[in-house]
Amino acid sequence: MKIFIAIPAYNEGKAISKVIKSIKKEGYKNIIIADDCSKDNTYNEAKKAGAVVLRHFINRGAGAATKTAIDYALLNGAD
Repeated sequence: MKIFIAIPAYNEGKAISKVIKSIKKEGYKNIIIADDCSKDNTYNEAKKAGAVVLRHFINRGAGAATKTAIDYALLNGAD
């Protein structure tokens, strides 16, 4: 079974790395962060922590960010 973890994020630069690392510790590898036009370093911190990071260039809200991440997962073979 191919499982993806889809997480919307907005200005979570201080916490995102810790979240990704704890998910990885549980054995999940396919982690997608949908950065919803953050003004901080969310994108870079998530990339450094090893997640696939998708970026919105305008803030579209948590629902749209979640949909972006889920669409990516489905296009990449998520069950």
